[in-house]
Amino acid sequence: MIDQLRTMAIFQAVAETGSFRGAAGRLGLSPSVISHHVSSLEADLGLPLLYRSTRRISLTDAGRELLEASQKMSAAATEGLIAIQKRRNQPEGTLTITTNTASGHWPYSQFYASFSKAYPKVRLSMHISDTAVPLEGSEFDVAIRGRIDDLDDSSYRARKLTEIEICLFAHPDYVRSRPPLRTIDDLGDWDLIRSNRGSWMTGATQIDGTAPKTEPRTLMICDNYAMARAFVDEGLGFMAETRPLVERDFREGRLVELLPHLKFRPITVHAVYPANAPKDGLARLFVDHLTKNWPSLAGAAAG
Repeated sequence: MIDQLRTMAIFQAVAETGSFRGAAGRLGLSPSVISHHVSSLEADLGLPLLYRSTRRISLTDAGRELLEASQKMSAAATEGLIAIQKRRNQPEGTLTITTNTASGHWPYSQFYASFSKAYPKVRLSMHISDTAVPLEGSEFDVAIRGRIDDLDDSSYRARKLTEIEICLFAHPDYVRSRPPLRTIDDLGDWDLIRSNRGSWMTGATQIDGTAPKTEPRTLMICDNYAMARAFVDEGLGFMAETRPLVERDFREGRLVELLPHLKFRPITVHAVYPANAPKDGLARLFVDHLTKNWPSLAGAAAG
């Protein structure tokens, strides 16, 4: 089929220029090669397409019909190539992303909004859940993973975006109702609100490797940051989460940071995508955008 399409394009050039020499000049081939392809096409079809004379070439009835079809084919191919070029210059399509529920809150939500501002013809389909979805065989183009431990998507490519500090916090009313904190082990008598199913001991391990000796009571656990945060705001317990989510609340007095002198192991954020994702595809475009713009966006959020 590909050879026939190529031969049709050569025939079209002959018909439009009116000579083998003219077609050869347009296509950068020799007149003998042009003649060979036209003759082969006529042999395959079993019909003459051209009337040849020493002075001119004219089309048979079958030739006129084939020329019309060939011109439609060429026009459709040209239109398709132009559309693809436009897509490359102004990307469009649907990009499916899975990420955690904290991403739906400021300042993380601005990372996704900034991509949509830069590429308004790309439609984002967002899957928001604190339960990690296995990517193998899934519909997702990109996953944003925040981990203290190693990633589990070994067959995928992962690009590190940043590291985010973890902090402990609670509502002022809850803090006033509890004995003063001196060490992290004093939290053993406090109520923990968990927004994920990770281990308290793992998350509360400090940068120097010091882990808590005691574990607080777990009052509530769910796979949703907003629900967990609602419990904190009602003065029911404390949470451990990434600092950018609550930095404004600290400054404006809505939350109290607990044990601010402690530095915990950070969350490492990766963009995970298929290893065979096209270099100029939407997944790579999104990951490149996050990699390039994360520092400036994170800096604006911290300000």
